[in-house]
Amino acid sequence: YDCYGVYSGSALAESEKLHLFFTGNVKIDGDYDYINEGRETSTLHVESEDGIHFGDKEEIISFEKYPEEFTCHIRDPKVWKENDRYFMVLGGRLKGDKGAVLVYESENLKEWKFKHIITTPEAFGYMWECPDCFTLDGVRFLSFSPQGVDAQDWKYNNIYQSGYCRLEGDLYGDYELKPFREFDHGFDFYAPQTYLDQQGRRILIGWMGMPDCDYGYPEREYGWTNLLTIPRVLHQRDGRIFQEPLPELQKLRGEELHMTVQDSAEQKTDFVYEAEILNTAGEEMEVQFGTDGRITWKDGFLSLAFGESGQNRPLRRVPLEKLENLRIFCDTSSIELFANDGEAVFTSRFYADAAASQLTVLSAQ
Repeated sequence: YDCYGVYSGSALAESEKLHLFFTGNVKIDGDYDYINEGRETSTLHVESEDGIHFGDKEEIISFEKYPEEFTCHIRDPKVWKENDRYFMVLGGRLKGDKGAVLVYESENLKEWKFKHIITTPEAFGYMWECPDCFTLDGVRFLSFSPQGVDAQDWKYNNIYQSGYCRLEGDLYGDYELKPFREFDHGFDFYAPQTYLDQQGRRILIGWMGMPDCDYGYPEREYGWTNLLTIPRVLHQRDGRIFQEPLPELQKLRGEELHMTVQDSAEQKTDFVYEAEILNTAGEEMEVQFGTDGRITWKDGFLSLAFGESGQNRPLRRVPLEKLENLRIFCDTSSIELFANDGEAVFTSRFYADAAASQLTVLSAQ
């Protein structure tokens, strides 16, 4: 079922067992386009009692059983339990190059019934990858990563996007998808997934990379590439999702340094630090980091920009009416920026000279 590898999926802990769901990928040798023919992508299931030893793979949805209006591109099952029933969403590509999500239902995690297709009236990208469906404070959201969305000014500037729509109505009946919002406005963020922790918090982790892009990833010469983001707690306010760095990350904090900025303040830094900046005066400002990285709030836009250290990552920005605070997590080759308690978020890789790395805060005065 998966002799050409697998696509992503999800896991569900139930009745002292771990249930893993993923997509098996088979490419048939021949003259195929591998979109409409020549590819078999079935949904697979395996069980484990200890997370180390796994049972046999089971084909729970055969590629032959998917709705006829879809191409061969169906993948990335996300499974969850709700009101004593199990639900699954799968990302798909309809014939005619229109992204969509398939909804399934089960009573036992092994027999799945197709229930519904969720899509937009007009095509919003040709493929919706890595779907997720969850509620925050009683508001349901559909998260997905659309491919084939054209850039619009400051929106959708990456080759592929990741975001969410508020889903009103029935998950497998009459529904309405509210406008799509991006989770992250940086260069390296894709295919996020969420889960509920033991405290009932909705936690998001994303892939800090971007497939099929022309960015530089120098670590590839060492045989690896890409990272995962820090965990983020999700909150909803008026139908929008805010992202808060997981509070437990504070346990990693070391020495603390306080500075009051009048005109500017500069601090030599290690590569790894967390910085909190309070813009108490509400003035335009700039933060310089690494060797040529810049975070700027000016003329109603928050932006992240790089020079050579960005390895072909020039500029990303988002409208922001006011800037009250910034929280920055900087690691050896990554930065995660949270503005206004997670109202706007930027995630990116960068490759600066360690010896010249510094953090500088400049006010507009």
